[in-house]
Amino acid sequence: MQKEILEKRLEHLKPILASAGRSIEVISIASPVVTFRLSGFCGGCQCSSSYKEGLHDLAQEVCPELTEIIFEEV
Repeated sequence: MQKEILEKRLEHLKPILASAGRSIEVISIASPVVTFRLSGFCGGCQCSSSYKEGLHDLAQEVCPELTEIIFEEV
């Protein structure tokens, strides 16, 4: 259920990210941990950091029990 909620909230971003060769995917949720996969982002750039902050905020907003956010970057 949590994964579906997060995926639904990310739907509007997917076409925008895809046009720039990027993607965000919810890989797994094992409360209190959620793992996101970020593809096509520059490792330490401001853009990547902004998306990570936004995903952290989103997870906290829709599933407050998810307190640990992990990012896999490919």
